[in-house]
Amino acid sequence: MATPGSPLRSLVSAGLVACLLLAAVQPALATNATNLLGYSAASQGMGGAGSVGLLDISLLNTNPASLSLLPDSKDRDPKSLISGGVAGFNLGVLQPYLHHTDALGNDREGENNPFIAIHGGAAVRFRGLPKFTFGLGVFSQSGLGSEFRGLRTPFGTRDEVTSYERFVKLQSAVTYQVTENLSIGAGPYLGYADLTLHMFPNSPGGLAIGDRCARNFGVGEPGSDCPWTVVAGGKVGVTYRVTPTVTIGAAYTSPGKFDFRHGTADVNLTGGAAGRVKYDVEVSGITHPQFVQTGLAFRPTPRWLLALDLSWHDWSVFEEFTIHLRNPNRAGAPAKLDIVTKEDWRDQYVIAVGAAYELIPEIFTVRGGYNYANNPSPARTFGPAIQVPFEHHVSAGAGYRAGRLELDLGFIYAFEKKVTYTNNGGPFGQDATEKPSGFSVDVTVGYRF
Repeated sequence: MATPGSPLRSLVSAGLVACLLLAAVQPALATNATNLLGYSAASQGMGGAGSVGLLDISLLNTNPASLSLLPDSKDRDPKSLISGGVAGFNLGVLQPYLHHTDALGNDREGENNPFIAIHGGAAVRFRGLPKFTFGLGVFSQSGLGSEFRGLRTPFGTRDEVTSYERFVKLQSAVTYQVTENLSIGAGPYLGYADLTLHMFPNSPGGLAIGDRCARNFGVGEPGSDCPWTVVAGGKVGVTYRVTPTVTIGAAYTSPGKFDFRHGTADVNLTGGAAGRVKYDVEVSGITHPQFVQTGLAFRPTPRWLLALDLSWHDWSVFEEFTIHLRNPNRAGAPAKLDIVTKEDWRDQYVIAVGAAYELIPEIFTVRGGYNYANNPSPARTFGPAIQVPFEHHVSAGAGYRAGRLELDLGFIYAFEKKVTYTNNGGPFGQDATEKPSGFSVDVTVGYRF
């Protein structure tokens, strides 16, 4: 085996560092950094402003204390154990549009493949425990991807840059109504995340981490050759009804530290197929940050809902990540490689405003919203696999209710954000650009107990 100080190890390390600096990859971005704006079609339709005003399954993943606001059913069998609640299933499609230019002569669109986001869950209140509401749901918390093929490289080749990350949560909630106007809620979560990363795999020093988890619109098989991790954390919240028409709330979510393990990576030592070496791979240093979300809901009339949500996300915790390569399958290859990539992100602040109006009371509702989030990543870490978080979004939606059944539709458009950057550690040169934009469509089918 090559020793830690061998020329081969130094050459491979330099090649890998160059590839990573080219793309400066971290978890692929969704719309507010790696997070979705909302977790139901109604929430998406109001720009993510729904942590105290929208009484649906999204409350499980925003502010569990607001589940106490779910009304009891007026027509259930008096002998039923359940007095009220809601259940729902959401299917979302996210469509990115990416474009990259640089000093190497690249001027290319991304592959722009859509991704699927799925949410579902239920919250119920039992007659024997009227002050409690219990809930459980699965949510596509965050993740998206970018894919560029045929990029010119500094090695005289054309190659790909591909990244993909997903984070799915099983979120529980227990809500207790302390007084008529005050409620508290909490619940642990269990999450699964995996990632894939291809950095010029057909060029000298190129790297390919995993693959299968990114297939089939982002709902490929878990684990497999992709490094993955399981994390645990919790969420707590409080909701207070100030007046019959004004409600406020706040919620805190703990961070999730991702230590991706059990994956494989191919490293191209010489630039040809014969030079590929398979390693066990781990990725450390990536954390889904703690965050605080506050909300305000105002109903000036029974048919109108106006909402405002403000959030803080502790993205400054994301300073760097490290790729650990071990156990090569070929004699003479470096026994281990550790590749560190700096990120130095900043905290993110999100403002979401939304409105809903019942065109036909308790039957048909229209919604709209606006969402702004500052970009947490500095220009010096940009690259084609980083698609800067979108800043400005507009949204629209509609909902139809027939008895206990509900059908909601939500649409979000993220305006193009042109970013010009110079990554001094990479060879893309001065004034490279990324121009991401995109949209998402969500459909939620719900049921009121």
